Amino acid sequence: MSVDVAAFLDGYQQTFQGFDADAIADLFSFPCQVTGDGEPATVASVATREVWLGVLDRVLGGYRAVGVQIAERLETRVAQLGDNVAQATVRWRLMDERHHVIYEFDASYTLADLGRGTRITAVTHNETPRLMRAMAARGPGT
Repeated sequence: MSVDVAAFLDGYQQTFQGFDADAIADLFSFPCQVTGDGEPATVASVATREVWLGVLDRVLGGYRAVGVQIAERLETRVAQLGDNVAQATVRWRLMDERHHVIYEFDASYTLADLGRGTRITAVTHNETPRLMRAMAARGPGT
């Protein structure tokens, strides 16, 4: 077994663009640690898939509200920490259907092959403030 980071991230990107919360949740392991930048920063231990589905529904709702259709990986840095563990940091660009940039953000993923394929076991990101600004810029109703 080994972590194929490029293949995993390709699938993750395609799955997110499909707005399928169930398929996205399948790419995570639980419990999962999530740390987000903000005022103040937040840390959550997501215990179950069901809890994560609620979070994903809110994120995907935000994406729909601001018109996200395309996620592009601008830069990827990988540290292969062992045969079955890797750290990947990605600079994402989110765009609408006309390829207009909505915002960019960074996320760092701890990836592990736990015997059933690669899964995200932890994520740290700076997306929330950017999504909130994009929603505020769209005005009421977003």
